[in-house]
Amino acid sequence: MDVVVYILIFQGFLGGFDVLWNHEWKERLPTKSTAAIEQKIHGVRELFYALIFLGLAWFNWNGIWAWVLFSVIVIEIVLTAWDFVIEDKTRILSPVERITHLILSMMGGAYVALLIPVLIEWSHSPSIFICVEYGVRSWILTFLGIGVFGWGVRDLFSGLALTRNQDGQV
Repeated sequence: MDVVVYILIFQGFLGGFDVLWNHEWKERLPTKSTAAIEQKIHGVRELFYALIFLGLAWFNWNGIWAWVLFSVIVIEIVLTAWDFVIEDKTRILSPVERITHLILSMMGGAYVALLIPVLIEWSHSPSIFICVEYGVRSWILTFLGIGVFGWGVRDLFSGLALTRNQDGQV
């Protein structure tokens, strides 16, 4: 799990860069009516990442919970694929954003590939959460999880507001 935790920390910081630099500063997605769907996808996906960061920072997900976590990860992957399609339909991504998304995808694939055998092992145990701690890494993942949760709520509401504005509502 150590490598998975390190990859998730890297993923959290690079994802934060992507959001702040590419989505907020360069593209100003929360203000673009064409970004309504993208913002909603980002919001839901960020909420899933919050669950992953916080959940893996402090717990082993045993038994049926391993399958719940696996389902969250699969949904997040589907949302990422959908996000790629929507982005390509609604805007031209800068080279920095394309490269950032490439690295995020590669690291996402790496953490999932390394986590799958762990989830399989956990799935054979009784269905309980086991408390774990990775020292300062658990606290970093907690910080990232709280941040991505807040940003997820914000992006989701931004997407909903943009949709209302498109529909002519105030």
